[in-house]
Amino acid sequence: MERLSQAVLEIWEYNGASSASARAISRIAQTPASGIYHHFGGLEQLFLFAHEQAQRDSERWCAARLAELDGALPLSRDAFPALFAALIDQWCEEARRLAFAWRECQLIAARELRYVPVCDHWAAMWRAFWEEICTRCGHPGRGAHTAYLFDGEASLHLMRWRRPVDRAALEEVCAGWNDWLCGRPVRHSHWRHFAREQADLALPEQTISSGTMEQIAEAAADVLAQDGMAALTHRAVAARAGLTLGVVSYNFRSSAELVRAAFEMIYRKAVESGGGTVPEAATLTDEQLLARYSNPPPRNDRILPAIDELMLATARDDNLRDFAPQLRYRRGRTSGGLLRAILGRDVTPLEAAIFSGFISGQRKTCFGLTPAEAAKAGAQTMLDLRTMVRAAADAAQSEST
Repeated sequence: MERLSQAVLEIWEYNGASSASARAISRIAQTPASGIYHHFGGLEQLFLFAHEQAQRDSERWCAARLAELDGALPLSRDAFPALFAALIDQWCEEARRLAFAWRECQLIAARELRYVPVCDHWAAMWRAFWEEICTRCGHPGRGAHTAYLFDGEASLHLMRWRRPVDRAALEEVCAGWNDWLCGRPVRHSHWRHFAREQADLALPEQTISSGTMEQIAEAAADVLAQDGMAALTHRAVAARAGLTLGVVSYNFRSSAELVRAAFEMIYRKAVESGGGTVPEAATLTDEQLLARYSNPPPRNDRILPAIDELMLATARDDNLRDFAPQLRYRRGRTSGGLLRAILGRDVTPLEAAIFSGFISGQRKTCFGLTPAEAAKAGAQTMLDLRTMVRAAADAAQSEST
């Protein structure tokens, strides 16, 4: 059973759930495929067992990190950002297999309700872990919000680009979050600015060069968003696009070309989508903010799962590596407008990036909720964030006077 479970985790790390067939699992585990059905009754039960195993291993990982901090009390609040960044980096590098198992669970929970309790278990584990870390560093009560940002930043940090730059930029994000918690102005992000400039210079070469190719890529992106990588075939895309299989195969001859076209379209939509004009924040009361953002644009229902698929594929596949700097460092434009509406002031690019990671993590705690319930939960989280940031700033102002 253990060998089969580890084989599933290995496939999730390197190839994704679409490659987790009985034959592939049995080959890696070096056991007959019949063993899957003998021990588990079927693949679905094996996958659930593998998720449970990954969660147990992750709980041990969390316990080990906390044990390493024993005897370090009390810690200054300014000790928090370096620790935050180090833990994200360690999770993404040393516990990479577990990190991919968590992401696969989130992807499937977005589509299948029976995985929601498994996903909720992950979320509860991280809330408890980050509450303990925050308490030890002088930020009690901030564990849930920090867990949201950890979720968003860990997704991004799985994508590798330039190791020193990625690590330095991650620490700037963590320092900016600490500034928010302490009520201080967020500092300038030198490394993120550098990385964004380099990302602007290294946009992936576009392969979609005709109207027909665009139609196919649009259909491929839809298939990927709704059904995942396993469903992304030439035949499925042809049916979604209303074209013949021959036309799709002529324009994108291999599966790899079709996948890249889908990802190119997803990235284009992510960059171009704006979600409407955000009004000046000072005019919005709490009630107005709740009313406006309790109804997010319909695009979120399809584009966000597709972006998650793109990020995981980029983290695994060197052939998609040129998407990594775009996804990591060119984010925050849409979320920056929303953050201005929440805080009632201009925001820095680093603040917009922090908020982008924060709302990405919060969104993944809403699986199983109706769209209305998820929107209401998201809007309430925005209000909680506004209260937190403003209260911290007021407290810092009082201390300085």
